Amino acid sequence: MSENAVNSAGFVLDHYFDEQTMSLHLKANRPILRKKGKPGERKPVVDPNEIMTKEGLLALIDELFREVETRENAFLEINRELSKVLQVGPYRIVIVYAPLSDGIEMTVVRPVKKMTIEEYNLDPELFDLLRNKAQGILISGAPGSGKSTFAGALIDVYHADNHIIKTIESPRDLMLNDDIVQYSFTYGSHDEVRDILLLSRPDYTIYDEVRNKPDFNLYKDLRLTGIGLVGVIHATKPIDSIQRFIGSVEMGIIPQVIDTVLFIDKGQVAEVLQLELTAKVPEGMLSEELARPVIVVSSFLQKKPLYEIYTFGEQVVVMPIQTDEKGNPKTPSKTQVVSEYAKEGIQRKLSQNLPCDFHIQIKGSELELYVPEYYKWKVIGKGGAWINGLEKEIWLRIHVKTFSELPLLDVKVDIAGGNKKNEPLVIALPQEYANKTMALLVDDGLLYAKTNSQANIVINTKELITLIRRKGFVLVDN
Repeated sequence: MSENAVNSAGFVLDHYFDEQTMSLHLKANRPILRKKGKPGERKPVVDPNEIMTKEGLLALIDELFREVETRENAFLEINRELSKVLQVGPYRIVIVYAPLSDGIEMTVVRPVKKMTIEEYNLDPELFDLLRNKAQGILISGAPGSGKSTFAGALIDVYHADNHIIKTIESPRDLMLNDDIVQYSFTYGSHDEVRDILLLSRPDYTIYDEVRNKPDFNLYKDLRLTGIGLVGVIHATKPIDSIQRFIGSVEMGIIPQVIDTVLFIDKGQVAEVLQLELTAKVPEGMLSEELARPVIVVSSFLQKKPLYEIYTFGEQVVVMPIQTDEKGNPKTPSKTQVVSEYAKEGIQRKLSQNLPCDFHIQIKGSELELYVPEYYKWKVIGKGGAWINGLEKEIWLRIHVKTFSELPLLDVKVDIAGGNKKNEPLVIALPQEYANKTMALLVDDGLLYAKTNSQANIVINTKELITLIRRKGFVLVDN
């Protein structure tokens, strides 16, 4: 929508709104609800005496459709059998009918205020970054935090610099200068919009909002052709917006696609992340042999690294970096946090390749793989071929050991039950082991079982109960 559209939008909805009202919520035969306040600080306001009747709501809807037919600044953005989305001037209107809803309802959203970039009081260095350097920007935040409002202020900066700007919206609801072209997926596919933008080559494209895999792919394709991108995306934490691209965009090109992330909270810029691809040993790993491509995510405002993103086996790891008071990474301990991220992926990989029970422990940059005695040399392979290949895949040095070398858990346990028909066997551990997964070595085989809230392992399988009674068991120290 153009700024002229805002100024000419006086019509039937206007009297429901004041300067503080950002949304109107109507349901047949229910009190009218308004949300008022600033971004991130909006509160519902209800007058129990102000009732929207079914007849009144239907009449209002009819009037809105007449506005769509007669107004130049009005569009029917989505037209489904039981739901409609209209854009009339600054108002985005969502109408839902029964039985999709339990009754006729309508939601009307209007920007409370159009802000200038100066009102955000940005650091001059940050302003220069956004104006002249950043080319793959994500504006993230929770719903209603003020993401689109900030995007509009940034668009005005680019427009003042005489850049060619186009937007992708669904629906089109950004309040923009008439010079700016606004596209909508309501009337064109992702492929069509991609072709148009690649052929017309704007300086900047504003993508409001990036939601799903086709959106991520389109954002990537446009950015890799050199078009400046500003994407608006929902996220509850700054890092979440980057994580949403993982899996849809190859990890190695993510910094080419996204170089700057702005997190908006309560209408203000709360955090700014920058991405850089480098080759290094990830924090928490000790061996130089484990160097690999790493995306370093740093705080622009705090001037320190916050996360590292890299592949670990088949898994992409997003690892928080612990720093000291000066912002320098802390020296990692022997038991690395990375092991928790990697363990699931490595176990899955080994399960696909090992036709026997196994147990793993990750210590720093090394993995201890425990297998039955008879299978040790098959795992290693001729000349170490199989295990060497696995080391290259998971980026860890592997030491193959047998179950007899497993570290055992030295705790007192009590065993009860399992003597009568259908009676379970109960293994009672100290309370500190409640709700934990335990590994039991039983006759050269491994059993994984989770304790309950009383720190008991309850076994109901008759064959397993008989085996434990005959052969006994030991607890493995995880």
